[in-house]
Amino acid sequence: MKDDDFLPGLPHAVIVPAELAPRTAYYSLAPPSPPSIHVPHAPDSEGIVLPAYEGVGGEDLTQEDLRKITQVAHTAVDQTRNWKYENRREAQLIIPFLYLGPSLAAKDIKFLQAEGITMLLVIRDTMSAQARMLSGDKVASQLGIASAAVDVSGSQELIAAFPRAIKIVNDHLLSIYRQQALTGTGHSDGNIIIDQSTFKRGKVLVFCESGNERSACVVAAYMMAIYGMDLVAAIQFIQSQRFCIALDDQMKGLLLSFQDILEAQRFVQKAKSTGLTPVSDVPDPGLFNSDRRNSKRHIDDTMDEDMEVDASGEMDDGRFEGRTSFKPFMDRDE
Repeated sequence: MKDDDFLPGLPHAVIVPAELAPRTAYYSLAPPSPPSIHVPHAPDSEGIVLPAYEGVGGEDLTQEDLRKITQVAHTAVDQTRNWKYENRREAQLIIPFLYLGPSLAAKDIKFLQAEGITMLLVIRDTMSAQARMLSGDKVASQLGIASAAVDVSGSQELIAAFPRAIKIVNDHLLSIYRQQALTGTGHSDGNIIIDQSTFKRGKVLVFCESGNERSACVVAAYMMAIYGMDLVAAIQFIQSQRFCIALDDQMKGLLLSFQDILEAQRFVQKAKSTGLTPVSDVPDPGLFNSDRRNSKRHIDDTMDEDMEVDASGEMDDGRFEGRTSFKPFMDRDE
C-alpha cells in the first residue's frame, strides 16, 4: 500500500479507488452553500417614486419625528442609461438626504459644499480604524460639519451595525431639524415649528473605500428600515442611481435576515398599537406544570385527536410510500 492511498493527516483512513466503489450521486466534502439571491435589473422607467415612510422609530425618536425629517416627495430618475466608468469615483444622490460614494468623494470639498453635505458617515474595517485610515474627520473639521464612523471587523458584523448606522443618520437629521426650530411667543406648546422658506435639510454622505460594498449595504438597510422596502427593491433603487454597487451573496443574505427582523418589529409594533398581544408573548400553561416539566415526553403524549393516523395505527407512513432505497456508493459487481 502506498502513501497515496491515505488521506492527509489521517494515516488510518484508506481511500477506496473509484473503480471499486463508484459513487451514485454527486457529493462534496464542503458544507452546502446558501442559495444565491438573484436581484434582477429593475424595469426601465422614466421615474422611480420613493415609497411612503414606514419606519420603526427608535427609543428617543418618535414616528412623527422621523416622518418630518425623512418624508420628502422624490422621484428618482434612472441613471443607468447614462452611466460611465468615471462615475464610480463620484458620490450619487440616492434619496434627498442620503448620498452614497467612495472615500474619494468624501475628500472632494467642492462637491461637499455644493451639495450641502452636513455629515460624513464612513463604514470601515476595524483595522482601518486602528490605523487611522479611511476617516472623514479631517475634512469634516475643515468644513465645520459632523462626522461619524461605523467600524466592523468583517462583513458578517454588518447586520449588528445596521441599527447603529440608521440611528446615527436619523439622530443627525433630527438634530439639524431641531436647530432650525423657531422660538419666541406663540411657540411654547412643545411642537417644533420650522420656517419652510429658510429650512435646509440635513444631508449625509455614506461612504467606504469603494462606495460599492459595505456602504451600499448600509444604505440598502436604511431604505428597508425607513421605507419598508424588501431587499430586492432597495438594491434595485440604489443601483438605479449608483450602477456600480456590488453586493455579494453574503451581504444579500445579511439584508435578507435584516428584512425578517424588521418584519418582526413591525408585527410587534402593530400588535401593541392595536392592543393585541403577540402570540409569542402568550405563556404556555404547560410550562408552569411541574409534573409535565419534570417528566419526559413519550410517544403517547404526542397523540391527540387532531393527528392523522391511518387504519393500522401507524403514523405518517404515507410520506414514505414510493420512495426507493438510496445507496451513495455501489459495489463494482452491482
